Amino acid sequence: MRTAAKTGVVLAGLTASALLLAGCSSDGATATSADTNKADILLSYSQPHTDPFQNAENVGSMERFAELGYGTIPATNADRDASQQLTDIQTLINKGAKGLVISVGDADAIVPAIEYANDSSVPIVAIDEAPASGKIAMIVRADNVNMGALACEEMGSRVKAGDAVITLDGDPVTSNGRDRTNGFNDCMAEKYPDVKLVNVATEWDPAKAAAGIETAMNQYDNIAGIYNQSDATFFPTILDTLDSLGKLIPVGQPGHVVQVSVDASPMAMTAIRDGWLDAAVAQPMTDYIDYGVDYLTRAISGETFQAGETDHGSVIEERNGNLVDLLPTPVVTSENVDDPDLWGNKEFALEAFGVTK
Repeated sequence: MRTAAKTGVVLAGLTASALLLAGCSSDGATATSADTNKADILLSYSQPHTDPFQNAENVGSMERFAELGYGTIPATNADRDASQQLTDIQTLINKGAKGLVISVGDADAIVPAIEYANDSSVPIVAIDEAPASGKIAMIVRADNVNMGALACEEMGSRVKAGDAVITLDGDPVTSNGRDRTNGFNDCMAEKYPDVKLVNVATEWDPAKAAAGIETAMNQYDNIAGIYNQSDATFFPTILDTLDSLGKLIPVGQPGHVVQVSVDASPMAMTAIRDGWLDAAVAQPMTDYIDYGVDYLTRAISGETFQAGETDHGSVIEERNGNLVDLLPTPVVTSENVDDPDLWGNKEFALEAFGVTK
């Protein structure tokens, strides 16, 4: 996890010369050669929907472009409309964007937009989410299957055979939703087969998560845990729902409903400190932005990349025809919740989520 950050969602990043990844090569003249003004190279960001995590990725990426001296076109937000994100990306390219960082809303629906960029020779770097296909310069994300498995280990160690666990599943049209569900479910089936899973389809909608929790609590009297695939999205909805049901009991007290989440947002960090959340698997959000922007600026300069180990503790793998830089994802508990290296403790994140430490 990177340690440098600025306030106000201004993220400290790496210069291209400081970040030398395994297996990189350069093809011919660069777009940032001496006779090219970087301010004339327009970059932008495509956001799939609105939540504090996505907003921070958007603003941080755009500010990073500006810090590096590139020109920008205002970022777009598709507001959960997959067809709108396709249109947004095409529009940004038609406006002159020479490179884009995107977060994918619908892994399949986004493909025509990526193919449009490919035909237009405009490099794209995807952060956090992965498209189903289309040529991407680099995908920068966590290993979400492993994040689900890590959450499973935390949950499995805290519940017992015969218990039931609610899983708030993300939208299956997103790679993160599928991977976090599969990683958790497969691990539970293998290691904790006597724990019943009650899957709730949320589509990343907090209202659907709340309704699913209420339904499950009414249907089963042995709910012992909740697996939350995005605490950046679902807090404080879960806490409010449990409170309304009389089930919000602190960690370590009889009747406590074990909670394990993914993201480790500032809200989750507060919940761990306050004794409501047992553990969270942390997304490396600052790294998404720093490395995402760095890969993009190098791609528009003609660099290509190869699979292999990096110098920042990750591994680049080939998946579905694209390279993916899989960043480390630490588990946060009461023992390490105050670690300043965790993104949920950084000033920009606290401001973006409106949380005080």
